Amino acid sequence: MEPTRRRFLAGAGAAVVAGLAGCSGRPTLEGAAFAAAGATLPRDVQRETGYTHHRTGETTASRRFERFGLGRTVEVTSVVAEYDRAVELGLLGRRVQAAVFAVLTTPRVRILGREYNPVAEMTPTELAEAAQRRYADFDDVTPVERFEGTVGGRPAPVTRFDADAQLLAVGRGVDVHLYVSGAVELGGEYVVTLAVHPQALGRRAATVERLMAAVDAA
Repeated sequence: MEPTRRRFLAGAGAAVVAGLAGCSGRPTLEGAAFAAAGATLPRDVQRETGYTHHRTGETTASRRFERFGLGRTVEVTSVVAEYDRAVELGLLGRRVQAAVFAVLTTPRVRILGREYNPVAEMTPTELAEAAQRRYADFDDVTPVERFEGTVGGRPAPVTRFDADAQLLAVGRGVDVHLYVSGAVELGGEYVVTLAVHPQALGRRAATVERLMAAVDAA
């Protein structure tokens, strides 16, 4: 006997619920919500590099998934830990917190047989603006170099960009080097790192690589 439409929809609904239940997210009226635990930079590495913790915040994105004509909305909350270091900028004649390192962590979400990772869909400019707020309005973001690094001990591609940005502390434009790592999985979460500093400081690739490699998942 062919299943009735009611039975079919009931089975489809059960499949959707089962797909949600297979994840560690918190059930909501619309679907499920997931939150990252976050990652940090060890204190000894902060002392070694001169970077200190500035703040930790959250950013939330959502996506609606459809299956069997039924929809569920997945809400994903990522955690951003930001560190910075004061640098001397000759053009300003004073020290400002202009060197920034940020760690963006987003939960691994698999729902209805699909992976959802909002970080993977963001451009370097969007990542930079989401991960830190010392700078704003990144323009003319140009890829310059790509090399293999590590994030938290895991191999990761790293791309260096040159860009123009507004340094909010002084309200003026500054040419910067921007480093963005590819996402790696640490502790069941995806981690992306970002570093930015004025080009006037020269290339600081060794320091950036040290910071990326030292990231510690919560």
